[in-house]
Parts: sequence; structure tokens; C-alpha cells
Amino acid sequence: MLVLGLDTTGSDCSVSIVDDAVVLAHISRNIGRGHAEVLAGMVVEAFEAANLKPSDVDRLAVCTGPGSFTGLRVALSFALGFALPRGLPVVGIDALAVTAQFYHFNKSFERVEVYRDVKRNEVFNRVYTLGKPEGKPVAMTVDDMQYYRERSNTPLVEAVTVDTRILAWLAINRDPATHPAEPLYSRGPDAKLPGGKSL
Repeated sequence: MLVLGLDTTGSDCSVSIVDDAVVLAHISRNIGRGHAEVLAGMVVEAFEAANLKPSDVDRLAVCTGPGSFTGLRVALSFALGFALPRGLPVVGIDALAVTAQFYHFNKSFERVEVYRDVKRNEVFNRVYTLGKPEGKPVAMTVDDMQYYRERSNTPLVEAVTVDTRILAWLAINRDPATHPAEPLYSRGPDAKLPGGKSL
């Protein structure tokens, strides 16, 4: 199964193509902003590097966050636009889960707490055992996380970047029905409708 993995949730713009856990192409660039301007070109570059065509793709994997409204929408919109005319499934996996899998398989962590800094003194975090989540991602302040950390022996790691190779690999065995490409926003959009109402 050929999977195209995409991430634009942070400062990196990342693309990977994986076939049955074999990495065929991987491109990741720290660009800060401007993901919408470079993502499509990076996807083309990845296909050329792997000597593949868009028609070879069987499914897509997209990182669902947590992240900003604008950053998340870039990869999500691209994935859905790529998949719709081809009738391809799209699997959504968040950055916390990707990081947890990295530490489980590469560092042999049986249990780990993963967090992502979403700015404004806030984080999203979640505990994983053997790579499987406990509960849902929880938003809290940095101070609250430190308070709970003092009462926990679980290793704490930060989801700084998203390895789209792991993301795409995980999507091979994920059901799109239970892992939909639904965004996990760090907070609502800052833009307001007339009258001060949020979008």
C-alpha cells in the first residue's frame, strides 16, 4: 500500500511517501510560514524522487494538529483535494500520537506523556501506553502541566516536529472511519465576524 503523508502543523513543511513501511521519499523543510506556497511543489518533488505518479497513491495520511487554524488547513485541504477526485481514503493522526510511536519503537518507552506547545502559555498533552492513547488530548496551561508532572513518574517528551514517515506508516493500518482527517485546533481563529463574534 502506497501512502502519502503530509504535515503543516508547525514550522516544518513535511512530505513522505511510504510503501508497506518502506520509505520511498521524505522531504522536510523548516520554513516557519508560507506552507501553502510550498507544499504542492514538495509533493511533486517527492513523487519525482520516488519515480512515482499521483495515481500510484492508495491513501493519504495527514497530521491533524494540534496547531493553528491556518497551518492545519493547508495540509488538510491539500489531502482532501488530492483524495476526492481519486476516491482515496484520508487518515488523520495527531502529532502527539506520531511522537508517542517514535518513543515506543525507537526508545522502547512503554509509557510516555507527550505534549505540544501551542503558545500563549498553553499545551496539549496525552499519555500513551505501548503507543496507544489514554483518553483524549487535553489542553492546559504550562503551569498546570508542571503541577501534574510533580506527581507523575511517566517520562515527558515534547512533540516538536512531526515525522511524516511515521505518520504515513501508521496510516497503513488505521481505519479512516476511526481516524478521520478532523483538525485539532490549538484554539479558535482570531478573526471575528461583525459584532465581535468568532468565526
